[in-house]
Amino acid sequence: MNTAMMDTRSVAGDRRFVVEAGNADPATQHQHEHDELIDRELHTCRTTANQAARAFLQRGLWVEVYDDETKELLAGPFDPDQAAPSYIV
Repeated sequence: MNTAMMDTRSVAGDRRFVVEAGNADPATQHQHEHDELIDRELHTCRTTANQAARAFLQRGLWVEVYDDETKELLAGPFDPDQAAPSYIV
């Protein structure tokens, strides 16, 4: 499987990605409830956000990726029991 990642940083480097990992399906949790959240990382480029998401999936954690400014869900939730997607963000 080709897992090449595209680095699409803006010149100003102003877009930030939040990668959240937990041990339960986020869709089953109530809004704003983070009881099952294990880790949360902030990344300034797609490459490192992809790497973090893949690392969390390999650890068996559910993963979601958000835009830090708008809080928009960009990717996920990804189930660790399923095959990892070829493209995350």
